[in-house]
Amino acid sequence: MEKAEKQREHRAACELKGSSLTLMVLHLLDADADRLDRQLQEKFAQSPGFFRNAPLVIDLGALPPDTGELDLEAVVQRVREFGLVPVALRGGNERQNDLALRAGLGLLAASRQEPAAKPHPKTAASDPGPEPDSPGSGLAAPAAEAKVVTQTIRSGQRVVAPDGDLIVLASVNSGAEILARGNIHVYGALRGRALAGVRGDAAARICCLQFHPELVAVAGEYMLHDEFDPALLGKAAVAALTDDRLQIEPLGMFVPGG
Repeated sequence: MEKAEKQREHRAACELKGSSLTLMVLHLLDADADRLDRQLQEKFAQSPGFFRNAPLVIDLGALPPDTGELDLEAVVQRVREFGLVPVALRGGNERQNDLALRAGLGLLAASRQEPAAKPHPKTAASDPGPEPDSPGSGLAAPAAEAKVVTQTIRSGQRVVAPDGDLIVLASVNSGAEILARGNIHVYGALRGRALAGVRGDAAARICCLQFHPELVAVAGEYMLHDEFDPALLGKAAVAALTDDRLQIEPLGMFVPGG
């Protein structure tokens, strides 16, 4: 008994490790509280409850130098009212950082891997390489560190490819989430959430044979189901950034049966 107690005393009670997590980022482009409130209402009205309890980083790095005083406390309070959970501030000045700490937020340094709110696609990629083809030209070539999944990804499951592409040789069900540092290829139906280029690779793409997702995102730029062109739903499609905006285009001539 004494030996067991001594072993328990020396056993680690916790571990503190670094981790790469995918967080939603709110890039503020203007300090106008009314405009911010109005646009947030429009965005969350498209999918009420979808982002509820999601952790959020508030990024001030894209605010113009001549921006007036920002009421950070009001911003934090407003996003909380929308159901988001602000956890950290990035890109703030000394006063804003102090306000963030008082509000219980952490401070993040500007990420070298994530581009600014509206980068040019040629400069936003994490790794240098040739300029990508147009979104509708075909499947992107898989990265060397691709992760391959051969079974259906079911509701509630979360699959991450931290080092490269994610290739799903099946379908992604509603309520599932897939994330990749590089491209995402789904050789079946995509009905859940798909986030490619999660470390800022603006050249990443999402390709699938049946397009019906809840959300798609490339390098932080996202679109919800209600924003998709109905003509593309259920069809083969590719999502990619074009001129700083996320675009959904038809992919090849594949026509799903049934």
